[in-house]
Amino acid sequence: MAVEAGFSLHADTAVHANDRQGLERLARYGARGPIAECRLRRLDDGRYEYATKKGTTLSLTAEALVRRLVALLPPARLHLTSFHGVYAPNAKLRPLVTTPPPSPPPLPQLAFHDFAPAPAKPKRPRLDWATLHRRTFGTDVLRCACGGRRRVHAVHTTRNAASERLAALGLAPPARPTVFAWQATAPPQLALPL
Repeated sequence: MAVEAGFSLHADTAVHANDRQGLERLARYGARGPIAECRLRRLDDGRYEYATKKGTTLSLTAEALVRRLVALLPPARLHLTSFHGVYAPNAKLRPLVTTPPPSPPPLPQLAFHDFAPAPAKPKRPRLDWATLHRRTFGTDVLRCACGGRRRVHAVHTTRNAASERLAALGLAPPARPTVFAWQATAPPQLALPL
């Protein structure tokens, strides 16, 4: 087990290429959240209490909790694996300790009339977000409480497009919450009933 800068990696984990259940289990492990929501609860005074695995209970304000959660997020557009010493990307001794990649085999010399394009491999269709959510978290987001099935009619990626669609359906878009500089706001996931 190696721990560096808050990330842990168990390098002895292996999944065989044909082990689909093992691969799914490993993907679920990697996609899990940084904290267990079942250990987090909101107190009557507005603070949050988090019980760790070791039995320690942390009592934090919403601002302190958000600061700790933000510290767990990896930086954007940055590799999570970094090498130091002779394995660093620009180390002068790196060529001495790493093996160079194998050179590609030479291309066969083909005559023009011998050239035949390789048959195109059929592309696997992309999975929609509901299927990915079901496979990753085990919840069916398209199941309605009444027992029916929900359908996705359209996907709007901007607030203006969504407002126009709601207006066309005769519905008012939700009002934006007014946030003042002196008000502390918590992330949306903390507003869920615990």
